[in-house]
Amino acid sequence: MWIQKRKPDETRLDMTPLVDVVFLLIVFFMLSTTFIVLPGIRIDLPEATSQKIKLKKNKVVVSIHAGGNLFFGKDRVDRSAMLRRLQDTAEDDPATLLLIKGDRGVDYGRIIDTLDMARRAGLQRIGMVTVKKKRPEPGDPAGK
Repeated sequence: MWIQKRKPDETRLDMTPLVDVVFLLIVFFMLSTTFIVLPGIRIDLPEATSQKIKLKKNKVVVSIHAGGNLFFGKDRVDRSAMLRRLQDTAEDDPATLLLIKGDRGVDYGRIIDTLDMARRAGLQRIGMVTVKKKRPEPGDPAGK
């Protein structure tokens, strides 16, 4: 009499549920991540071919809208509040970098006025934010 030994059933791990869970996690993190780079203040920046500024932690952004509105960071402020905030910033750290984002249509005097407020407040490091030109214009010495 032949007695057959039973082979133990092979155990298999079904990968389908694992793949489903991993896929759902990837979708969740893709949808929950924000990709906002700039704040919601719409400014048409002028173009320039100059070098980039290496940013450090201590920086403040002041935006000047085409209509003449001033923004300290994302907050809309008037001239007196802007001066107070710049003075507070200079008292906290005089080496703070002030970046001025002036719309292309802003009156030149308005930008000079903001620069003057920054100097009166005691800030020494000031930069202007621009957009890099796509192509230098012919005869432009900065484009060589």
